[in-house]
Amino acid sequence: MPIDTWLKNLPDDTAHSVQIDLEVLNTTPYPFLEAGQVAYQIERLSSHLGSQPSHIRQAAISYSLYVRQLDALQEKGNNIREICAHDCQRPPIGCCNSEHHVILSCSDFLIARPTPNTLHLAHVLTTLQNLEHAHALQQGRLPRPSCCSHLTATGCTLRLLKSPRCIHYICPQVALAMIATYGDNAADFLAAMHDTGNRVILTMKDFTNPEVIQAAASMFLMEAPLAQS
Repeated sequence: MPIDTWLKNLPDDTAHSVQIDLEVLNTTPYPFLEAGQVAYQIERLSSHLGSQPSHIRQAAISYSLYVRQLDALQEKGNNIREICAHDCQRPPIGCCNSEHHVILSCSDFLIARPTPNTLHLAHVLTTLQNLEHAHALQQGRLPRPSCCSHLTATGCTLRLLKSPRCIHYICPQVALAMIATYGDNAADFLAAMHDTGNRVILTMKDFTNPEVIQAAASMFLMEAPLAQS
């Protein structure tokens, strides 16, 4: 799997915090990931980020697990990844029409003053983004000349480190497809995604939203699609 290959190739810093990170981060449910995936991701990122302060390191690992769950959702239900790859109404770049992968852009600083911890976390995530992107290119992904430097001929190079802006965006075409499949069950998920994607990032808590995962679990794991009812 490309994700695990990248994690395996991350250089180690120190593993002295792996056990405590496993204990702290495993208290959170990850309904769209397997236990082995979660443990391995925590272990590898903890070893790589070992010298970072514990609150920054754990926040970065937690964010990557959150993004990985939303990435996994793209292959459930309507298979968002397939819609984007083959049925997008705005080809060839779709919503990748700017450098949306940037964690905190210049415009973000014009409207808000993120805390020092938020800035530190954004820096760590950006560094990880660069590593994930570089690994994808080393594996043969071919950049596509476009408005986003992370877009390739086979999609985005980022699977664990998409920005909050990217990972929470759902275009009208995909939203309508989800409503057609899940009806009212899609409403809470779409609303949570929209609200979080448009949130001003001030604190470390603003990067993610547990309500997104809860709504997704209600829609994908507990309710049968309308077409199957």
